[in-house]
Amino acid sequence: MMTIRELQKQMNNDALIVFRNNQFLGQDILDEENQILSLIGFSGSAGTLIITRKKAFLFVDGRYEIQAKKQVDTKLVTVIVESAEQNFNTWIKDNLASSSIVYNPWQISESRIQKLKRMMPDAKWVSQPQFCATPRATAFEQPLKYAGQKTADKIKALKTQIKENACDAELICAADSVSWLLNLRSNALPETPIVRAMALVDKKGKVVMFADNLVLPEDCKIEKKSMEKIASALQESAITKIILDFASTPAAVAEICRDANIKIINKPDLCAVLKAEKNKTEIKGMVNAHIRDGVAMCKFLAWFENNCQNKTEIDVVDRLLDFRKQQKLFHSVSFATIAGSAENAAIIHYQPTEKQHSKIKNNSVLLIDSGAQYQDGTTDVTRTIAVGKPPKEMVEKFTLVLKSHIALIAQKFPEGTSGNRLDAICRSMMWRFGLDYKHGTGHGVGSFLNVHEGPQSMGATGNSYPLKPNMVLSIEPGYYKEKAFGIRIENLVYITKSSLPGFLNFVPLTLVPIDFRMIDKYLLNEREISWLNAYHSIVYKTIAPHLEQNERDWLQKACAPL
Repeated sequence: MMTIRELQKQMNNDALIVFRNNQFLGQDILDEENQILSLIGFSGSAGTLIITRKKAFLFVDGRYEIQAKKQVDTKLVTVIVESAEQNFNTWIKDNLASSSIVYNPWQISESRIQKLKRMMPDAKWVSQPQFCATPRATAFEQPLKYAGQKTADKIKALKTQIKENACDAELICAADSVSWLLNLRSNALPETPIVRAMALVDKKGKVVMFADNLVLPEDCKIEKKSMEKIASALQESAITKIILDFASTPAAVAEICRDANIKIINKPDLCAVLKAEKNKTEIKGMVNAHIRDGVAMCKFLAWFENNCQNKTEIDVVDRLLDFRKQQKLFHSVSFATIAGSAENAAIIHYQPTEKQHSKIKNNSVLLIDSGAQYQDGTTDVTRTIAVGKPPKEMVEKFTLVLKSHIALIAQKFPEGTSGNRLDAICRSMMWRFGLDYKHGTGHGVGSFLNVHEGPQSMGATGNSYPLKPNMVLSIEPGYYKEKAFGIRIENLVYITKSSLPGFLNFVPLTLVPIDFRMIDKYLLNEREISWLNAYHSIVYKTIAPHLEQNERDWLQKACAPL
């Protein structure tokens, strides 16, 4: 990979955009596939890089404000934290409106490139396709006892959509959607068990999978072709009209369809919509996975209370992994564990490494954001733990975050309510004290799939997609004081119908105590105390039978009523 300086010397155009993507947009990628990491050393899970002949600009959201400035050479790269006033779109329009801009159409969605072209009609957009090779991987079946629905039934729903739109086929480009549709998973990525593939489904229900270096199960009857065959497969087919989801389809695929004179209908990925609303089997699996994960977390927390002295953040990561590996159906972690002590906890997505980590500091906090992939479900939980006696400020801020968490998790809301409306309910508690946090309030979670799943989300800048029963989301408000400490409380929940007609409510999945040593109970009202005591009662009754006696004693104390 060239350096920034080398690229700038060879540039024949005004600017080059580098996205943190391969052809599977919005999915996890390997470090060796991450061009932004290779070029400037930024390891965050989201970011966009613009390179001009004299300067480079990295656009990140608030989660990476501190991390980006630590990781990149700010003499070469200007870090821009996106906000309502200045973001990637406003900056590029203001600075490159009439420029010649190079982009890789495999790295950007059709919807995004169309928006940029409409926004900047005088710019010259230079498409330079560059395909990302994927390493060898092995696929395996997601059994019906965990999937809850046969592939044939899922394909039937797609056939209906294809016929209703008078189309010949639908091309699904999102890897997690293909994985869900075909009830397949793989070891392609260390933390996300998706099959890295695209799938063409015609109106008769025939499926052709496009994937590279992927070994399918022996009994799998699905036709598979290499990714480079997408163009020839479409050109040689009888397809004249096709469904694409522009939000998840690389611009390169849309270009291929247009070159083949195929009419395109832009429709939301039906698989994404269907898999977001978990079936009964998937909900049962998520509940069971969270019980086992709760056991692992409680064993870890009981151990940590008695063994935190002279331990490092890496010790925390390794020990928690050991406890999770002991649980049935464990596959992997669901993302690299965030374990930040004291000031490191203020770096929202801080991840310790063997080369760079800290000792656990006394009289402060340890923030642990972690999760696991079990074959019957995916978990994601954050707990902020007292180490020694945290100062009054930390306790106060923790209690405010807890109040914000309870405000949303205990909220009933009308059917059809969007996540961005609920986001304000959570933040409003922080706003009363002049506080806020620079990340979303909640994200969707897959079933033994992506730990970040759409279309559902809860955020200040989130979408307006309505929340529906059996969707799984996180609720995770926080507070971060740079160079001092960070706090976040995260539970996963699923949505059910409320006892009030026409209303919905959240049911907690996560079963891990919230550290009472971090709570100033005099800042909580009776409703909040009642919720917390009821939650801890459920945690104790569910998890205690699976623990050793000393761990059970610890949990009883941790779940004692306020």
